[in-house]
Amino acid sequence: MSEVRKTSSSSATRGVVYDLAQARARQPAAEAPTPADSAGFSDRARELARANAAVREAADLREERIRALRARIADGTYRPDAREIAHRIVEEGL
Repeated sequence: MSEVRKTSSSSATRGVVYDLAQARARQPAAEAPTPADSAGFSDRARELARANAAVREAADLREERIRALRARIADGTYRPDAREIAHRIVEEGL
């Protein structure tokens, strides 16, 4: 282990130095991964990625609908149908 050596000093204590660069130089190069090693995405990950993309696209449409609804509320033309709202709540199970 030539990378470890004692230091010389005039004091009573002596130190030890470890040369990390020299130790790393002696290590063999990393081997290439074996053919059995592989990386990829599971079907679940692909499904989540598609769902995430759909949500991002829907956000734009939703923002436009919200802007239009706010404008109708502001100018007094929005008249929600209470029966239709109740029907949809029951239908959706909310």
